[in-house]
Formats: sequence, C-alpha cells, structure tokens
Amino acid sequence: MLLSFSMASLFAAPGGGVIQGTASEAVLVVLLAARDRTLKKHGKKSLEKLVVYASDQTHSALQKACQIAGIFPENFRVVKADCSKNYAVAPEAVTEAISIDLSSGLIPFFICATVGTTSSSAVDPLPELGNIAQGHDMWFHIDAAYAGSACICPEYRHHLDGVEKADSFNMNAHKWFLTNFDCSLLWVKDRSYLVEALSTNPEFLKNKASQANSVVDFKDWQIPLGRRFR
Repeated sequence: MLLSFSMASLFAAPGGGVIQGTASEAVLVVLLAARDRTLKKHGKKSLEKLVVYASDQTHSALQKACQIAGIFPENFRVVKADCSKNYAVAPEAVTEAISIDLSSGLIPFFICATVGTTSSSAVDPLPELGNIAQGHDMWFHIDAAYAGSACICPEYRHHLDGVEKADSFNMNAHKWFLTNFDCSLLWVKDRSYLVEALSTNPEFLKNKASQANSVVDFKDWQIPLGRRFR
C-alpha cells in the first residue's frame, strides 16, 4: 500500500503483482514475457533480430537474463551513460542506437531503465524512455530494486515520474524496507504476457481451484513451480 500512489492506476486490471525471489528473477521473467510478445508479432524465427537496450550503469542481471532468454550477445546494446547527468542514460543516445538497428533490419523490443543504479545511484529519465518505447512498440521495464523503496517518501516520489508508461516495474522490499530476504516486488501492466510466457499445466499440477480461476496460480508468474509461503 505504500506505493499505491503510483501503482494503483498503473497496474489495475489486466495487470497484477507478484513477489519474486530476487530482482534478477523479476528482470528475467519480464524479459521472457517481452520476448514472446514480440515473437508472436514477428514470428519465432525473428529471435536473432531482437535487441535489448540499457545503459552501462544497468545491473548485470539484465545481461544474464538476456543470455538465458536466448538474446544474441551482439544484440545487447549498452548505451553509455551521461556523466553530466549523474550517470543517467541520455534518451538521445538510446534513440540513435534504435535508429541504427532499425536501418539494419533488427527489431528493438526491450528498454530497461533504472531508478538507483548500483554504482552511482543514477535515475534514468523515465518519461523520455517511456515515450521512446511506446513509439517503437517496445517493452519498457523499470528496475528500481535499489532506490525504489525511497520513493515512498514524498520528497523522492518525483523519481518515479513517468512510471505510468512502464510495462513492468520491480523493487526490492528486502533492502530499505528491512523485510526478510527474499522479497522482490514485481508489477506488470498486462499479466497475460507473463502467464503466456511461463505457463505450464501438466496433469499432476491441475487442481479445481486453478482451473476455476478462483485463485492466482503463481507458478505461471515465476521460474519455479513452487514457492514458500509469503
């Protein structure tokens, strides 16, 4: 409820939220959702053309997620951050990189912005990056694992201006909220993409409650099939 000031309107139905184990898991599952959404539009053979964009301050978890998701290493665009803006990424640099890739026949599909980078606490320009993503039908993810907790304070909430443009957002309550590990909070604007990418339903996992849609089956929102009580 502490973040309801921005999340209520952003992630109402058909969106939703789930507690992931770590921010690395959160980034991975939304990347998979974005990948499958794009491949559904362009065809499965387009995987080798998919391009991801992030700054050189972005957490290495994104690069690892790309490796797992099958994104070609040469299609992971690391955009140099702007040292004059506290190492936030420059929207113009992202736009230029996207334009070059489009002219080469590639498919830009995922932008990751950060609220509080690990090395410099930089906050990327969310409104501008969100506009870029929307203009190219790309998935826009905000990784606020480190500094997102601070945004419950009125004086820091401006760092989330533009969050309504995001397709997904994660933050770690097990950092500044002092909750037990593991408690990485993930919200998505449209949960159907997440469920479609991660759903598996063999006979031994079927149950009346899930089939009747009377419960949310979180096995379809995460990598593991099981989870501890949260």
